[in-house]
Amino acid sequence: MATPELAGILDHTGPWTEEDFLALPEDRRIELLDGELLVSPFAGYGHQRVASRLWRVLDEAAPRQVEVFETVNVRVGSGRILIPDLVVVTEPGLDVAIADAALVALVVEILSPGAVVAHRALKPQLYAAAGIPSYLRVELGAAPSAAVFALASGRYEQVAAAPPGGVLRLDEPFSAEIDLAALVARR
Repeated sequence: MATPELAGILDHTGPWTEEDFLALPEDRRIELLDGELLVSPFAGYGHQRVASRLWRVLDEAAPRQVEVFETVNVRVGSGRILIPDLVVVTEPGLDVAIADAALVALVVEILSPGAVVAHRALKPQLYAAAGIPSYLRVELGAAPSAAVFALASGRYEQVAAAPPGGVLRLDEPFSAEIDLAALVARR
């Protein structure tokens, strides 16, 4: 038998609106795309380890005029709300349920093997169409690799990369050096 929260999702008919979406319980990773819900399981330990360590690196490097967040709602268009792994917003102290893409300077996606299609094809296109200036993709594996993309003429072009276990140098929206091997190192 479905829980009351899940029953509301399963019993819903027709396209989902932002109002419907906002009424969902907050303890789930659910995104909205053109009236449909994209439901993902919460990330595993390795993914969480990389996300939290990367958040710390970015937060320490970030100037005062920006703020770094983990797993928050970002509106990339009407009826399109995604949850990137990390975002850098240009309005410190922001306290909203959904941040508009115009406030996002950098979006970060950490690719687990099962989410490659969404992270390589769908999400970058949506972020670019929304005008988010920078996109950082970290690919997990035996040793993580990473690439940074900048928005140019409505699409992302790669501007920096680091090989598996290497060091990534981020220039925009601020300078940061990311040691990929340190993101996955066990303590």
